[in-house]
Amino acid sequence: MSETLAQFEQRKKDHIRIALDPQSQARGLSGLDRVRLIHEALPEINFSQVKISTQFLNQKLRSPIFISSMTAGHEQAGLINLKLARAAARHGWMMGVGSQRKELTSSEATQEWKKIRQEMSLESHRAVMIGNLGLTQVIQTPVSQIQKLVDSLEASALFVHTNPLQEALQKEGTPHFQNGLKALENLCKEIEIPVILKEVGCGFSQSTFSKIRGIGLYGVDVAGLGGTHWGRIEGLRNSEDKLLFEAAKTFENWGISTVESLLMAREMSPDYCLWASGGVRSGLDVAKLLALGAEKVGVAQPILVAALSSTKIGDDEALDLVMQRLELELQIAMFCTGCDHLEQLSSKKVWTWT
Repeated sequence: MSETLAQFEQRKKDHIRIALDPQSQARGLSGLDRVRLIHEALPEINFSQVKISTQFLNQKLRSPIFISSMTAGHEQAGLINLKLARAAARHGWMMGVGSQRKELTSSEATQEWKKIRQEMSLESHRAVMIGNLGLTQVIQTPVSQIQKLVDSLEASALFVHTNPLQEALQKEGTPHFQNGLKALENLCKEIEIPVILKEVGCGFSQSTFSKIRGIGLYGVDVAGLGGTHWGRIEGLRNSEDKLLFEAAKTFENWGISTVESLLMAREMSPDYCLWASGGVRSGLDVAKLLALGAEKVGVAQPILVAALSSTKIGDDEALDLVMQRLELELQIAMFCTGCDHLEQLSSKKVWTWT
């Protein structure tokens, strides 16, 4: 059954609303609670020496933390994304945008990002944006058309999200993943910017990591189990459809944890960068994932909650506070493990299991 524009927009609104519901969160399943950073009582550095700045494609960033992809394609998204983009620019973070799928069929959706870029033109720093399109759309869409999406955003890279569980449980879903690997490889060869494959909360297996080796990906965001669970969200959306609702409950803990996915990826000696997201709720979580081998770490749900605490552009106190807290907690974790720069977190043995 084809989905009307109104139904598409309502689905996107539902996603935001339900993502704020505690029932949609797979709390305690990320594996992060089992990781302990090793306290160094004699760090031999001053706190002021701790630096969390990094870079992406020769672009300087103040932090390895990025705003994970969240929302697009509905009337409220423009306001939310403008607030997020302004915050990303202020704090020197990268921002992954929500799915650009609507732009494939709607010129108005394309204008949304152009307006945001225009609004951002007066900012002292330019936000580093990463585009976003689902794998099912990548399979069906010519690369030339995808290139237009990233050009409209002025994106530095492109996330391709893979979400088989969500698509299978979504009543309007498009669970068409045949030839996905071939489409990914073709996209990596032809598009003009780096491609980063990401899950949306179910992680990656060792088998999947093997499949994607050598196809030209710049990076992989493991986006594991432990945070917002899109299978749960689709179940809660479909409470009136008893079949989908009950099936979603069966799969409410489905996935591979963020920590397990990241450690498996490291064992594979990948030919792509490793990023991580999924259940990240503090700067300490960020530090743990960096210590386990991630180069960048994404945060979504805490950022969304803060962004929605006020509907006014310019009222960003809650959002700024969350971002500052994440940075400070990362710095404290580094200081208390004796690391004054990010590379030391992964090069020194600063973590253990409980």
